[in-house]
Amino acid sequence: MTQKLKCLIVDDEQPARELIKSYIQNIPELEFTAECSNVLDAKQILDSEDIDILLLDIQMPNLSGLDFLKITKKQPATILITAFSEYALEGYELDVIDYLLKPAEFDRFYRAISKAIDWIKSRNYNTSVPAKESITENAPEFIFIKADKEIVKIKCDQILFIESLREFVQIHTAAKKHITLQALSKFEEILPKDYFFRIHRSSIVNIKAIDKIIGNTVFIGKNQLSISRGQKELFFEMINRNKLF
Repeated sequence: MTQKLKCLIVDDEQPARELIKSYIQNIPELEFTAECSNVLDAKQILDSEDIDILLLDIQMPNLSGLDFLKITKKQPATILITAFSEYALEGYELDVIDYLLKPAEFDRFYRAISKAIDWIKSRNYNTSVPAKESITENAPEFIFIKADKEIVKIKCDQILFIESLREFVQIHTAAKKHITLQALSKFEEILPKDYFFRIHRSSIVNIKAIDKIIGNTVFIGKNQLSISRGQKELFFEMINRNKLF
């Protein structure tokens, strides 16, 4: 990624903004763009500039960070940075990339930023995939993974979906689940692009395995997987251009 990613900090505490700003300036892939103390000012910046990463506090005057995410139509890759852990679940339901507790150490902040960069690369790739070009010519028919001290061969068309478990991923097939130490983005790179799609920061699905879609939820057997707001439009575009409806 040659172009730096633009970052916006939103926090009503100046020392907190200064700390995150110093972290941003120490990561070559990032560019500090702006900071503000409330979400109303943040909305103006988001409406006027293409922000890649939003670093957002939760408890702020007038309108909280979570309430802001519920109503905004333009949500960049969002990392919540707050002193209150009880909002973590609600944050993840709003498609945030990560949730950091104040004061966030640099190494933890860097891991969150790495997730955001991974998500942005994924989104950019899915946007640029041409309509029904031969995108599977070089795609493998099977993959090998290391699981339970064994090297396991898995046919791609037998994979139902893959979900992230922090540093690990769990591969679901009709017969078995496999856990391996690998980034979800690695599977996104190598799996056939015309029927595997990353519907959320934490899951990739095999389009052929989907039983039904209701609202923002994909059903594969007894499993329910959320489609993130950021990926929903791309997901249905992918289905449409491959004439899967």
